[in-house]
Amino acid sequence: MQNGLCLEELDADETETVSIFKEVVVIGNGPSAISVSYILSGHWPYYKGNGHSVEFLHYRLMEQKEVSLVEQDLNFLCEGLEGRSSNPVSVLFDLLNHPDADLGLQLPSTLQWLYHSDKAFDHVVIGRGKPGGSWQGMEGSTLTISLGNWMELPNLSYKEWEAHMQKDKISANCIKQNRATVRSVAQYYSDYVHLQKLRNYFRNKSEVTRVTPLSDSNDTNWKVEGYQYDNGRKIRFSYITPNVVLATGSYDLPNCLDVAGEELPFVLHSLSQLEWLISTKRISSESDPILIVGAGLSAADAVIAAHFYGISCIHVFRRSVTDKNLIFNKLPGNMYPEYHKVHQMMQGKGVGYQGYQPIPSHRVVNIASNNKVQLQGPSSCMSIYVSYVVVLVGSLPDLSFLPETGRHLAVHPDRVINGRDNTIKIDMLTHETISAPGVYALGPIVGDNFVSYNVYCHVHADCPYPDTRNGHCLVFYLELPIQNRIDVIHSKVLHKFEAQQNIHCDHIIKQYQIKKVA
Repeated sequence: MQNGLCLEELDADETETVSIFKEVVVIGNGPSAISVSYILSGHWPYYKGNGHSVEFLHYRLMEQKEVSLVEQDLNFLCEGLEGRSSNPVSVLFDLLNHPDADLGLQLPSTLQWLYHSDKAFDHVVIGRGKPGGSWQGMEGSTLTISLGNWMELPNLSYKEWEAHMQKDKISANCIKQNRATVRSVAQYYSDYVHLQKLRNYFRNKSEVTRVTPLSDSNDTNWKVEGYQYDNGRKIRFSYITPNVVLATGSYDLPNCLDVAGEELPFVLHSLSQLEWLISTKRISSESDPILIVGAGLSAADAVIAAHFYGISCIHVFRRSVTDKNLIFNKLPGNMYPEYHKVHQMMQGKGVGYQGYQPIPSHRVVNIASNNKVQLQGPSSCMSIYVSYVVVLVGSLPDLSFLPETGRHLAVHPDRVINGRDNTIKIDMLTHETISAPGVYALGPIVGDNFVSYNVYCHVHADCPYPDTRNGHCLVFYLELPIQNRIDVIHSKVLHKFEAQQNIHCDHIIKQYQIKKVA
């Protein structure tokens, strides 16, 4: 075995590939996908019972303290909880793993994780690079917006991991601020897969090219096809699965300005491209100014990088500096001093910072081949000459492997999916997509942008439907095999499940020889 895959498959050519069956195929290998793999590999969360500041949640959990949250009625547990996510399950698990984090406290998790080998699923996690997803491609010295412990994955404290790592100067500073560098977080995610013995489930350096439904009279399976890149070769792979988990993130495709000249070679769309120009000395303090477009944190990072290397920059953004919706207005200055400083500079308060010119309430309308950029404001236009244009105005997920690029899954099917106002429409408790049974989605593509929410939002997606009043759990994983899971089911539980899920389970009962009792 290599990376959990058959060697025969790795030796296959591009003409024909035998499809391999997996109970679950996870597309993407960022924090959400890693946590999915941890739970699918048989690790289940339990409440420790040591108390919680939300007292009614504590009492609810104590009613079945010996039962994993996977087997409890999450709808009941989530009732009345409040948090920054619109997903109730995400809020629940964030409260349990980071109690009172919104109050600035760093309390230990109230969860413990136990391994059950008989609960493990045969699955594969497919990602383009190393485990960690988009974190592996970000500028390493940048400090994260969230606190370091909010970056944690299940059952491995970030601080415990960090204690064993050699810290550079920036890391030492971020300890005081309780924030982490992107480089450290990326390494943490990569190490997590190794330390938690998940490597056999991961297929890295791979890209999914197509996901298509395969239906029969009873079930819908999915065919997942793609390539793995190995020493310059493209090795074709194919999986058949009843369950696809979309955990792609929303950072693959940078947004464009849709203006003439944007395709010119001196127009960039990522911070990493700017960093490459700086590291290769293609731009320096002697160059003409660069134009940075955008008012988000990526644009602020570009301003910070340019200032650090003495590169003059012109910063153009559409919003007013007093717009309360600017992200900087939501970040406390004592916690995020570098972004607070950029915000001051945007307001024209950057006295002593030569080489920075903010142009608020303007937008780019044309980019000419002679490096002339035309800007339009509320009442006037202007033209400037620059060496490079760096466009940092957000990004979109790459769902090109899905039919219709996944639009049929969106809240608004007539529009492109994004992580802000047109996410994938899901059942909030199971994370199953409304339009495609057997396909689940989590993370930024459903609107959960905080790692501390993303890593737990999927728990119920591939888990049993509980009926706690009867003291039994209907261990139906919908399309997942359930051999050796249960052999007796109460009729009342079955009827309730069928009514709520709007399905008939006769073929499952018959197939697995489950006995119904009154």
